[in-house]
Amino acid sequence: MADRDSLQTESTHSHDTDQTRDTYHSHGASAVPLTIVSAYKHLRESGEGVNSHTELPSHRFQYSVWHDLRNACLTGTQLKAPRVREGPPEKDKAFYKMKDEENKIIHHSMKGSAKTNYQQKIENWENAKSASFCYQELSNKYQRSTFYNILGRLRVVEHLHLTHNELQDLSSYSFPRCEVLNLNNNFLYSFKNLPSIPKIRYLALEDNDIDSFNGLSKLRSSTIEELSLNGNPVTFQINYRPKVFQILTQLKVLDGIPKLQSDLEFQSEEGLNPESSQCVVM
Repeated sequence: MADRDSLQTESTHSHDTDQTRDTYHSHGASAVPLTIVSAYKHLRESGEGVNSHTELPSHRFQYSVWHDLRNACLTGTQLKAPRVREGPPEKDKAFYKMKDEENKIIHHSMKGSAKTNYQQKIENWENAKSASFCYQELSNKYQRSTFYNILGRLRVVEHLHLTHNELQDLSSYSFPRCEVLNLNNNFLYSFKNLPSIPKIRYLALEDNDIDSFNGLSKLRSSTIEELSLNGNPVTFQINYRPKVFQILTQLKVLDGIPKLQSDLEFQSEEGLNPESSQCVVM
């Protein structure tokens, strides 16, 4: 009789273990201990878990922008990669009512032009020497207008990164002190659409839609030393490198490769027309 009870106990234990193992594998986590899986199963069955969590202290700051805070000391020039985003409607409704854990008002009490002027002062884009505005999702009207407004304020920026923004035309903008400009992964289709960058040294235009040399001479009067054009249709043109170096005689590096003697010799032998638009079909 005792042996039969022992066998039943072992059978029951084996069945429970198999169920636990099935639960374990069903969650697709081979590195998760069985005890954690069992605890998770218990919470799920008891109705506890995600929907019953306690809000973190930072929850009250979920719609706050740094220049809206009552005791803000951070300026835009100190931000590494800010994002331009439009807040939800509930933010404006609760702006002047939100309080911290000490029951103190979180945001300042300024309104109208005073609020706007304070925001611009704290942002301080006019004095930013380095700025990165990548992945800005400019399909949103508010984010697009705010983004272009910021670009117009970057008067002393020296290093500027604007990748992955679907930009098509920046010809109306000027960055008079910019030495490094990264415009990779945008929709620029002509050199004519570049901003005014007289002091540029390094210009990255990889993975855009530039298909001809038209407008490249716009950079002749600049101090450009290095240019990256990989991923543009123009790179498939016959004698691509000689043409670029013929137009930009001051250029030292193209697509990561220094100017070669063969580039210069090939140019002089062929007598290339820098505005030619012949294309190599691969």
